[in-house]
Amino acid sequence: MAVIRQEPNSLTFFSKVVQFSTTLYFSLSDRIKKRRTYLQTIRELEKMTDRDLADIGFSRSEIKARALKSIYKINI
Repeated sequence: MAVIRQEPNSLTFFSKVVQFSTTLYFSLSDRIKKRRTYLQTIRELEKMTDRDLADIGFSRSEIKARALKSIYKINI
């Protein structure tokens, strides 16, 4: 048995405002979480000694680039 769900063709103004604000809230929430994780990653890596960083395969100058790549999936 198939279930058919019909969406209204046009959303009311209030529905559009609610949809926009919900999308905005969740996108901002996601950006804040990623930023906090990025800053925490940088703080933790900066606490490490140069020798410890060399053991995991990169230098102190690569900390921010590695954090960006890890959190935001950005290749620099």
